[in-house]
Amino acid sequence: MSSKLSTYANLIVRFEEELKNIEKNIADDGKKLIIFSESLVTEFKGVAEEVFNQISKEIEKNTNDKINELSKKFSEERDKKITEIKNKGQKNMEKATDFVLKKIEEVFK
Repeated sequence: MSSKLSTYANLIVRFEEELKNIEKNIADDGKKLIIFSESLVTEFKGVAEEVFNQISKEIEKNTNDKINELSKKFSEERDKKITEIKNKGQKNMEKATDFVLKKIEEVFK
């Protein structure tokens, strides 16, 4: 009976040691998981920042392209209006000159 008792005692001691080893392994695995997740978070942040920067650059480029397009369109319309005003002014000047010349002719007749 003493041998059975000794065997049971040894088994209990081995069981407790195995439990301690399992607890230690679980704790070590938990630490590894935490470190790995921190590494993944850092990598994800880097990728997210890179994507954000690319998107920001693309938005800025599109905005600048649109501004340049609108500026060019405005400039063309402005030049067109200036030309129209210039032509109308030239015609009015010609009409005024003709009017003045006719009045001068009338005065000298």
